[in-house]
Amino acid sequence: RPLHAKAEQHLMCEEHEDERINIYCLRCEAPTCSLCKVFGAHKDCEVAPLPAVYQRQKSELSDGIAMLVAGNDRIQAIIPQMEEICHTIEENGRRQKQHLGLRFDSLYGILEERKKELLQSIAREQEEKVQRVRGLIRQYGDHLEASSKLLLGLCLPCRITDMSKVSMSSRPEPGYENMDHFSINVDYVAEMLRTIEFQTGA
Repeated sequence: RPLHAKAEQHLMCEEHEDERINIYCLRCEAPTCSLCKVFGAHKDCEVAPLPAVYQRQKSELSDGIAMLVAGNDRIQAIIPQMEEICHTIEENGRRQKQHLGLRFDSLYGILEERKKELLQSIAREQEEKVQRVRGLIRQYGDHLEASSKLLLGLCLPCRITDMSKVSMSSRPEPGYENMDHFSINVDYVAEMLRTIEFQTGA
């Protein structure tokens, strides 16, 4: 409703045109006049003087604005802290990835070193066995050559008899060529590696 003359800037009641709005209905949360409280729609409502309600609401609004401003200041201060936390998380993540890579590189190194040692063991026995058998081949070859010379030459019968009795006991035992004893079982190691997990607790 339009205000009266500038000297009397009071809101007037729509129901009672000559009555100023001077009270506030607390139930309906609306300003009203005294006649509305006595005879009108707000007669059963609890009311309070309008200036007191105005001051209270103004104070509450001011307090709310102050709290909002303070909250905004806190948020503005927190945002850089959150950014710093993100940066720290990323740095810590990179460092832990590097540590994890080094740990696994160490395991790879141990496996490679052990593999090298085991391959050397196989190679040593392989060489020893081959050398022994080649030595026997040379020995038997020399025996054959000597026997051939005896058969072609003029030798005493006793010499031929001696050559025919050369022992064959130095022949490699059955299964000498087998290298299966170098087989390994890494199943349990593989299972153990699959259980590698990050430590929990301290």
